[in-house]
Amino acid sequence: MIKKLLSKAAMHTIVVKGNGSLRHLEKSSMNPMKENEELLKKILKNNANTEYGKRHDFAHIKTIEEFRKNVPISTYEDYAPYIERVKNGESNILTSSKILGYSRTSGSSGVPKYIPATSDSIKAYVKYTWTRALALAVKELNRKGKKYKPGRGIFLSPATNEKLPNGLPCSNIAEIGAMRYGFLYPFILTIPTGQLFDMHDGDYVYNIYRFALADEDATFIFSVFFSINVSQLAYLKDHWQVIVDDIEKGTISDSIDINPELRKKLSKLIRPMPERAAYLRKQFEKGFDDTLIKRLWPDMTMISSIGNASFKPAADYVRSVAGDIPFDFSIYGASEGLVAACYELENTNMQLLTDSCFYEFIPAGEDTDKVLTLDELEDGKQYEILITTQAGLYRYHLKDVIEVKGFRNKTPLISFVYRKGQYFNIAGEKFSEEDARTTIDIFNKAHGISVNDWLFYQDDSVVPGRYALAVESDADINWDESVDELEEIMGRCNKRYTSQREKAFISKMVILKQQPGTHSAWAKRCISQGASAAQIKPVHFIDNESKREFFLSRLI
Repeated sequence: MIKKLLSKAAMHTIVVKGNGSLRHLEKSSMNPMKENEELLKKILKNNANTEYGKRHDFAHIKTIEEFRKNVPISTYEDYAPYIERVKNGESNILTSSKILGYSRTSGSSGVPKYIPATSDSIKAYVKYTWTRALALAVKELNRKGKKYKPGRGIFLSPATNEKLPNGLPCSNIAEIGAMRYGFLYPFILTIPTGQLFDMHDGDYVYNIYRFALADEDATFIFSVFFSINVSQLAYLKDHWQVIVDDIEKGTISDSIDINPELRKKLSKLIRPMPERAAYLRKQFEKGFDDTLIKRLWPDMTMISSIGNASFKPAADYVRSVAGDIPFDFSIYGASEGLVAACYELENTNMQLLTDSCFYEFIPAGEDTDKVLTLDELEDGKQYEILITTQAGLYRYHLKDVIEVKGFRNKTPLISFVYRKGQYFNIAGEKFSEEDARTTIDIFNKAHGISVNDWLFYQDDSVVPGRYALAVESDADINWDESVDELEEIMGRCNKRYTSQREKAFISKMVILKQQPGTHSAWAKRCISQGASAAQIKPVHFIDNESKREFFLSRLI
């Protein structure tokens, strides 16, 4: 009873904090350039006496123009030597702030990047993730005249709990931030201890659902990407009987692979729940339709995850079991910095976060040296982003291309379009990842199918080169007969593709089938090499030799 009261108080506190974040988003939208410029001045002042700050004369920079003159546009390679020194114990190199951990990413070349995280950079993620999302959900309930019933949330992403030799955590930014609040987990999440379930402790998905399904009062589901929800729903389809049996008996089945020490610890926290098990069994037997999640957790108010761009098919699949439960499409950013967040449910366009990073923009697709600030952006135009962060990165080129989707008051609303360099250019057509995603989406809808695991690559075995599409699907489609249709759709998405095909500058595309399980095997391989499951993104383009060797060796 005491735990339930503490949980209720904790959830109310999260909503209050989230409301504060929403108020700040509204206020900052009125004069975003002022807040963003003030943030730059703060970053320069705080880091003026660092080695990097002295080298670029931060102490005497007074204007954005002087900042651009003194500080070059940079990439990770410019920071790698500094970061190695920081990892080896040196301080005051890139930032005066204490390094709390490193967000490790595989990088586009497969070489790991180690992005420092500080208290200020982590605060932005805490401020604009679940607290913001839950406040939006409660706001939506109030709008409908309904009352929020405080209940814990289901967190679907696992932990890695990996550390560098210096003892600092080395994972993803979400986990590094979450570690600081472990003492609250039993009160705000269906996880029963002060640690997230570790992917190295065995069947972590079982552990997540074992406790989530036992909690009938859960009110939100949170993961980094909607693709995580999809893979775990597939697991639930195959294993719900075992989980429900264990909930009924108060046990953890011997068939479940789990660290013996953790098994012993968790076994002490569970009890037989025959009534809850009977209810769950009845719901699963009704099937996985669009009422499933609401039937399992009647008070479910919101599902929060990144579901735009490459994750849209995954979000659409989750919708098939979520029905009218509102979606929060969460945030947009990278390990290097948080860039934008949703300010309302069911809207994939995100508000630029002017208190997170200082931003500059380069017009995409233009041969120009022009660099813009956020007050110079135009609706409908696409831009590459440079960020200056609160963790020691200055004028850092993210290599992401975003599109402005209107404004909230004076603040740009943005949407991720594609990663720079991730497009084909056999004959000047520049067929982007966005073009590819749209092509597959149109084809899926036309045939009433859901092909989620696919990738394009450039096939130079013929002259001129051609596009190859590799699909991993059991859909009842004659792929050989679909080539003309897909090429027609590709031409709708990118008119230059049709033009260059007609001129015979590009050969006719080919469609190939991928061995079943290829994409999941790639994810497992990335995880085995140290990547976090929360960072695994769908592979839709082959952009390095590692991917080329892996995926092309698994073609049928």
